[in-house]
Amino acid sequence: MDLTTENIKALRDLLQLAIDSQEECPICLETLHEPVITACAHTFGRTCIERVIEGQHKCPMCRSELKTNESLVEPAVEIPVADIDIDTTSSKTEALLSILKASSKQDGTKTVVFSQWTSFLDIVQRQLLEHGFKFTRLDGTMNVAKRDEAISSLTNDPECAIMLASLAVCSVGLNLVAANQVILTDTWWAPAIEDQAVDRVHRLGQTKETTVFRLVMEDSIEDRVLEIQQRKRELMMLAFQEKVSKRGNEKAARMADIEKLLK
Repeated sequence: MDLTTENIKALRDLLQLAIDSQEECPICLETLHEPVITACAHTFGRTCIERVIEGQHKCPMCRSELKTNESLVEPAVEIPVADIDIDTTSSKTEALLSILKASSKQDGTKTVVFSQWTSFLDIVQRQLLEHGFKFTRLDGTMNVAKRDEAISSLTNDPECAIMLASLAVCSVGLNLVAANQVILTDTWWAPAIEDQAVDRVHRLGQTKETTVFRLVMEDSIEDRVLEIQQRKRELMMLAFQEKVSKRGNEKAARMADIEKLLK
């Protein structure tokens, strides 16, 4: 498979999700070390997959051909974002604070605030501190112990009613039913990622009605992203309907065959 610029970007997005979720290398079963991703979209520790390539030139997960180490894609180099004023406010942060202030008057309401940008979480965090909110935070820079501590604070501390959470870290595998309110502060092009994050709150064990807010800047690129999301959902539903229809036709054909045998 030839890696185009677009393919590399998509693979790097998948690799970053694996890193943020602290996935294991499927070869050594240790946390990803020098993480890389193959053209067939499987993540490994670099030293492990390089040994495999040297020995058999195939992906151990799907047997796709891996000719050389040059087919491995590394994480994107993070460029520090300069001149971000974490003291700044915006219409989004003001809307977010309005929701949180209203929620603080409702006994037992706890909120998870999702963003795909840790820089935005930094801005929100500063605003929460200034307004006296008690909160916890969960993002990809934290080790397992810190993550467990953050979840415990949300679950067990009645005064901790807010969690700031990275969308990637919270997309799978977490139980956040201590909260009953979700705020999506930005829009991700892949709706399944957002759905999985919301499902950390609205899942088995949730005993309260769950409310989901989405903050969208009108007449911005977010409108376009929402259109992409809607198209993806429609395609997914169409594929599902075709699959169900095909199964129904197969079942009808089998029943017709049985009826013929019984005549």
